[in-house]
Amino acid sequence: MHLRLLVSSCVAGLALAACGDNLRPATDDAAVDGPAAICGDGVIGRGEDCDDGDTIADAICTATCGFTCGNGVVDDAFGELCDSGITAGAGACPATCDDGVACTADVRAGEGCQVTCEHAAITTPIAGDGCCPTGATSLTDPDCGVVCGNGVLEPGELCDPGIASGAGACPLTCSDGLSCTADALVGAGTCAAMCTATPITAPVDGDGCCPPGATPATDDDCQPTCGNGTLDPGETCDLAITAGPGRCPTVCTDGMVCTTDALANPGTCTAACAFTPITTPRSGDGCCPPGATSATDSDCLPGCGNGIVDPGETCDTAILAGPGRCATSCDDGMVCTTNTLLNGGTCTATCTFPPIIAPANGDGCCPVGANATTDNDCPAVCGNGVVEPGETCDRTIAAGLPGACPTACSDGLACTRDTLTGPGTCAAACTFTPITTPANGDGCCPPGATPATDSDCVVTPTAFRLRDLDLRDPHVFVNFIGCRDVTDNPLAGFSVNGELQTNIQTDGDADGDLDLSIATVFRPLDQAAGATPALELHFPTCRPPLASTTCTRTPAASPAILTTATNGAGATACLSALTGTIGAPAYSPAITAASAPCYVSARTTITIDLGGIPITLRDAQIAATYVGTPASNTTNGLLRGFISETEANATILPSSLPLVGGQRLSSLLPGGMGNCSTRDDRDTNAGVRGWWFYLNFTAPLVPWLD
Repeated sequence: MHLRLLVSSCVAGLALAACGDNLRPATDDAAVDGPAAICGDGVIGRGEDCDDGDTIADAICTATCGFTCGNGVVDDAFGELCDSGITAGAGACPATCDDGVACTADVRAGEGCQVTCEHAAITTPIAGDGCCPTGATSLTDPDCGVVCGNGVLEPGELCDPGIASGAGACPLTCSDGLSCTADALVGAGTCAAMCTATPITAPVDGDGCCPPGATPATDDDCQPTCGNGTLDPGETCDLAITAGPGRCPTVCTDGMVCTTDALANPGTCTAACAFTPITTPRSGDGCCPPGATSATDSDCLPGCGNGIVDPGETCDTAILAGPGRCATSCDDGMVCTTNTLLNGGTCTATCTFPPIIAPANGDGCCPVGANATTDNDCPAVCGNGVVEPGETCDRTIAAGLPGACPTACSDGLACTRDTLTGPGTCAAACTFTPITTPANGDGCCPPGATPATDSDCVVTPTAFRLRDLDLRDPHVFVNFIGCRDVTDNPLAGFSVNGELQTNIQTDGDADGDLDLSIATVFRPLDQAAGATPALELHFPTCRPPLASTTCTRTPAASPAILTTATNGAGATACLSALTGTIGAPAYSPAITAASAPCYVSARTTITIDLGGIPITLRDAQIAATYVGTPASNTTNGLLRGFISETEANATILPSSLPLVGGQRLSSLLPGGMGNCSTRDDRDTNAGVRGWWFYLNFTAPLVPWLD
C-alpha cells in the first residue's frame, strides 16, 4: 500500500525569503542559488528558526537564532517555567494536571513554556464531582458515604450514636413497663440499634408474668381466682370466659322434651347443667317417655311419634335408640354406592344405596368402565389401552399410535447409545445416552476426541476472514501543513483505516488475490462455554469477489501463528481495553469489547501491515463474539497488542512511503520521537514504555482450503 500526496512546488516562507533562494530548504524547492545564513542580520536564513537583527538572547530568539522556548533548557531569566523541548522529567511542560486527589480542582494554566498546574482545594459540596469535602455528609453531598457516629441521621440508619438525645439518638437500655414482654436492645453501639419487646408466651416461674393459657399449676406467677379467665383446678368454668370452652352457663336447655334441665351452682365457677331423662309417664309435661302410650300419658299421641312402630311405619320418631329408631343419616360403608335417606324426619324414613355408575373425581369410587384418566379415584392398570398417570405407554395400544410402547430404539444420532428400558411393561421407554469416551469404529467422534484418539474423528477447519479492520488507538499523526490525524481523516485522499478497508476488500493490484487477508481458523470449531479450541491466525490467499471469496492456506509465504483460545460466557467481556491505556480525550469511534458468547486467544506475537507500515505486536491477543450456533460470523472483534518505544524507534518506515518514508515508526505515534501531536498516547507493559494497539474487526465465515 502506498501513501500518495500532492505537494505544491513551493511553500510560503517568512519575510525576505523567496521561492528558489534556498533560505528554507526544509519546505521549498531545494534550489541552491541563495547566500549562507548570517545570525543577526534580520533575515531568517538556512538553518535559522528566527533572526531579530542581533545576537543577544531574549525571550523569543537565542543568540544563535534558535527559538528560546523549545530549546530544551528552562530559561529562568526569560520567565520560562518549563520548556516544551524537554519531553519528560525536570523542566518538562505538563500535558495534564491531574494530581489524583478527588478533592482538588486541577487547572492547567499558561501557554508555551509558561505552563503550570494549580490544585485548589474543594470546600463546597457539589453532587457528582467525586469529592466529599470536610463537613459534608451524604445528606448534603451524594459523593459522601453514610458514616455511623457523625451525629447525622442518614439513609439506612435507625439512629446515630453521635446524637446525644432526642430525635435520632440511639437507645442505651430498653423497657416498655409491661411484665409480659421480654425487652431487648438489638445492635447496641451501632446505627441500627433498636428496642424489641417480644410477648412472653411460655410459662416461667418467677418472671412476674402469667401468660395467656397459663394456670397456677404451670406458672407460680398465676393466681387461682374465679373470674381470672383461666380454668383453674376445681373449676368447671370461669366467669371471665364469655364464649367457647370454659364459659359458665346461665340457663340450661338441651331442646329435648324428655329431659329435666337444671342449672347447678349458678353465678360461680362450678356452674354446670344437668339433663336428667324423664322415665315416668306424667301427663302435661310434654314428654312421652319410653314405654308410655296415649293411654298412660296424655303427652303421647297415637300414630307417628307415639313411640310405637305402628302398621305402615318403618320406625317411630319417638324411639331414640334401638329397634324402631328412625334413621337420620345413611352409610353402608361401600365407596361405590350413593347413601340416600328417603322420608327423613318421618315414621317412614328409609335408607337406599343405589350404585355409582358415572366417574367423578374425589368421590372415592372407581365405577365400572372408568380409568385413571377419567376418574382420579381409579388406579392405573397396565394393559387397559389407556396411558394413565405413572405410565409412559400402554402395551395394548397398537404400534404407530400415540401411547404405543416402543419395542426398539434409535434416534439416528451416531454419538448416542440407544437403550430400551422396561420392555413389555407400561414403563417402556427409550433412553439416548451421549457417548463421551473415544472408541474406534463406533461411528462417533465424542467431544474432546481427536483423530489421534478416535478413528471416527475428522477435524474440519472453520475459518473466519476479516472483512474490515479499523485502528482505534493510538491514532497516526503526520506533520504536513500542520499536524494531521490521518487515521480516519483523509489527507490528499489517504487515511490509514481507509487504506486498510481498500486492501482487505479489493484486488487493487489486479493479481487475482485480495490485497490483504487475515483469517482465524479453528480445528475444530467448539463454541461451548469454557472450551479451549485450537486457534490459528493465517495470512492466506483469498480470491475476489469479496462476497464469495474462498481462502487458501499459504504456509510458505506467511506461516500460521498457532495458539489456543478460551470461550467466555455470561456478562464478562472476553477482551477489552486495558485500564489506563486509553488517552484523554478518548478517540472516536471508541474501542468495542468482544462480549459473550465469545473467544479470546492466548498471548502471542503478531506482525501486521498497517497501511504499508509493518508493526510487530507482542503479548497480542485476538477475540470476537460468535454469531449463531454454529457461528456464521464473528463480530465485535478486537486485536490488542503492545509495541515498545525501543522497537518503534528501531522500526524504519519503507522509503517508498511518501512524506514519512525512511522515518521511525514512533514519529507517527503521539508521544513518540518527533511526533507533531500534543497528545502523549504512550503506555507501559510490564514496566516497558510503548504503545498498546487496539484494532476492531468483523470476520464472517469463509470456505477454507489447506
